[in-house]
Amino acid sequence: MTLVPSFSIRRKLTLAALLPLVVILLLVTLAAFYLINAWIVGETQKRLRNDLNAAREVLRSETRRVEDVVRFSAHSGALVEALEGGDLKRLRPDLEAVRRREGLDILTLAGPRGEILLRAANPEDPDGSYSGLPFVTRALDGEDFSGVALLDAEELRHEGDDLAARSAVPLDPLPLAGPRFETRGMFLVGATAVHDRDGTVLGCLYGGVLLNGNLPLVDRIRNLVYGSETFAGTGVGSATIFLDEVRIATTILKGERRALGTRISPQVAAAVLGRGEGWLARARVVDDWYLTAYEPILAAEGQAIGALYVGRLERPFAELKSRASFLLFALLLLGSLLGSLVAWLVARHLSLPILDLARSAERVAAGERDLVLPVAARDEIGHLTGTFNRMTAALRERDKEVDALNCDLERKVEERSALLETKSLQLIAAQEELLRSEKLAAIGSLAAGVAHEINNPAAIIRGNVEILLAELDSAALGREEADEILRQTERISRITQGMLDFAREWSIHPEPVAVNRILQEIVEQIGHQVPLGRVEVSLELDPSLPFVEGDSGRLRQVFTNLLVNALQAMKGEGVLRVISRCAGEEVEIAVADSGPGISSPDLAKIFNPFFTTRPGGTGLGLSVSYGIVQALKGRIEVDSPPGEGATFVVRLPRVQRG
Repeated sequence: MTLVPSFSIRRKLTLAALLPLVVILLLVTLAAFYLINAWIVGETQKRLRNDLNAAREVLRSETRRVEDVVRFSAHSGALVEALEGGDLKRLRPDLEAVRRREGLDILTLAGPRGEILLRAANPEDPDGSYSGLPFVTRALDGEDFSGVALLDAEELRHEGDDLAARSAVPLDPLPLAGPRFETRGMFLVGATAVHDRDGTVLGCLYGGVLLNGNLPLVDRIRNLVYGSETFAGTGVGSATIFLDEVRIATTILKGERRALGTRISPQVAAAVLGRGEGWLARARVVDDWYLTAYEPILAAEGQAIGALYVGRLERPFAELKSRASFLLFALLLLGSLLGSLVAWLVARHLSLPILDLARSAERVAAGERDLVLPVAARDEIGHLTGTFNRMTAALRERDKEVDALNCDLERKVEERSALLETKSLQLIAAQEELLRSEKLAAIGSLAAGVAHEINNPAAIIRGNVEILLAELDSAALGREEADEILRQTERISRITQGMLDFAREWSIHPEPVAVNRILQEIVEQIGHQVPLGRVEVSLELDPSLPFVEGDSGRLRQVFTNLLVNALQAMKGEGVLRVISRCAGEEVEIAVADSGPGISSPDLAKIFNPFFTTRPGGTGLGLSVSYGIVQALKGRIEVDSPPGEGATFVVRLPRVQRG
């Protein structure tokens, strides 16, 4: 009869080796994709902050330039003499020359009470009314001003013939009601008082640069920050100046024209203009998605009157993510294919001897007795083959004895039946031992592999977070998230260390150990690991307790784990009893807490690897402790009556007297 299994052991071995590999590769791929995406987002935000800082510095530089021009002009002797002598006509050409040479849109002289004396951009304006502009009042009070100011349409008409027309920005889309143009003008303004030689205030000189339609300024910001880099024919970077919600100067195009008059998105407007906050996020800008940075432009009184924007086109970053995703999943597919090939070869190598043994067993069952299988390996399969050979030899002997001693048939049949039963039990025991060894080896190998693979990226994340925390103030944006990342990486380290402890073989160094001294030291130091709160610790140690055969370091690990678990179960209040006593040839150490106890279903699984009832636990502490006590030829037991806490008892062999 030919053996044709429905699901062969070769397929089972292949599947058992391949599934963990594919799962690990998938997890590593997802983790790598997450880390790459996080790195791209972090780098982008960092670059956007730098871009916004550079754009802000350009505006500040232009403001300082205006302030320097006004201050220098106000301190000129000709201006002071003209004011003292009342001869303003000879000042007109000088101020107009300064205005044109320095590229100012307004340059105006006011008297000591704020009355307008001379407008360089509009010297023929007959209006000599008093100026109610806040920066004029501040300058006359002796406080120089430099910053951003708004002028309404009426003030613009007085300051210059064409300023009102140049400032007007058609709104897009047109509102259903209300004005169809933004008629106010936003200026970078500098203002300072004019003093005579005695320090008396003779008046005020102020000048400014119009930001409405100031395309050279936003082009200068874009070129300084982003250069001429493009993507698919579109400039990668952009810059914009807003007056309230309206773009009054921008590098963004709508069709073939600058997108002047278009509005900021409602979400950004609420954050930047409504609450005066910065914005650093993805946003839709006119017709495309950008990674953007906004900050409010503040008036002298402190309220937000506009916004400064810089942004990078999102499409290059999206394409970079797509390429990274394709590469990672290509590597995943390649790794899976290679893993399948290796798993198939290994499964084939392992399954052939078992298949030969099964076929030989069929031949023996059919009556063939002269089979001797070669023992090719010194492992469980080799041991099974040797046992099979001994079984067939025994069968041969039995048949010979049956033929030779027909009269003693019943006795021989009973003997050989008993021998066959013994060998069958040995075979079953060998198979169970093989299965248990393979299961524990697979769990240990998987735990060690996962811990190793997680430890490396976790260490990198922790190092970078510690560097980031060193650079962030306690109130800095992102500090709370960085602290949380550090706490989670520390938790990952504790979990992976527990997995490594479970996976590695324990090295035991037996020696006489004084258990009482170890327990006293642990109780004295346990408060540094777990807050005691209102927990009362009771040490009930037998002073005549004999030494035990054990490893002091491993026993310290076991008792520390039991005490930490008990303290965590009591949640800061209760009684913790630590008891030692002699029980015949054994020493008993009991750790009893007054916590909620352990449910009956959980008691049967309490020492299983990776089983835990505590959120955040690894499920390895008690499993490792159980293995250590077993290696020391001891026992560990747990008793937990409902609602009366839990008691863990460790029994260890005492040092033999003699």
